[in-house]
Amino acid sequence: MIATIDWRGRTLRVDYAAGRALAIPLDFHGPQPAFFTARRARARALQEEGFTGDVRQGGSCNAEVLEFVPHCHGTHTECIGHLRPGGGAVQDLIFPGPVLARLVTLEAPPADAPGCSGPTLGQAGLQRALQDAGPADWEALVVRTRPAQAGAPYVDYARAEPYPVFSADAMRWLAARPLRHLLLDTPSLDRADDPQLSLHRVWWGLATGAPEPAVDPARRSITEMVHVPTDLPDGDYWLHLELSPLRSDATPSRPMLYPLVEASA
Repeated sequence: MIATIDWRGRTLRVDYAAGRALAIPLDFHGPQPAFFTARRARARALQEEGFTGDVRQGGSCNAEVLEFVPHCHGTHTECIGHLRPGGGAVQDLIFPGPVLARLVTLEAPPADAPGCSGPTLGQAGLQRALQDAGPADWEALVVRTRPAQAGAPYVDYARAEPYPVFSADAMRWLAARPLRHLLLDTPSLDRADDPQLSLHRVWWGLATGAPEPAVDPARRSITEMVHVPTDLPDGDYWLHLELSPLRSDATPSRPMLYPLVEASA
């Protein structure tokens, strides 16, 4: 199915039959990603007086209680409520609607490279990747990092090699762009040992001297732990974030990228 969309005066033809999901399936009984906690996401049979939610134990039906942390167990989208007193729901706070997105692949230098405290995505490489993309009329950026983590997408990050993060300069440069959504294949925009979540604060305009982009940074979203299929080429896509209805500062999501069949002025 081809949809014709008017995007900022540009006609996009979006192939809705060829969408690709970026979410990591969360299997409560099998392999799963984990970050910042040693506790697995788990499911247990509901137990109430006179009822067991497990047919194998004599129950009339299966009914599971699911326990997981959106920030730690799989693909999720978060909002400024992650850092703000009182929190807030993603569904209320971020920019709504589908948008044009750019997928880029960034190579991180080795963690032991000079000046690196871990794998770092520098400003020069980021600028080069986005300049090669041409005119920036997209509002979302999807970042695929290389080299890929061993065992991806079901990575236990406590036992894995350090994941790459943006340098402070790269993050400030990126935050100055008129972007609304940032999607990453890493478990966090910041390193796990940064208690201030410094890069999150720059993106959401909470850091001292943070850039002032042409969009309201407080309405931006961050989607972490996406899994970008290896056969998906860099380029422009139509993005649907597809948030779950669970209302919190972070919620499970299933970002969908739809290819552009044709674009014309």
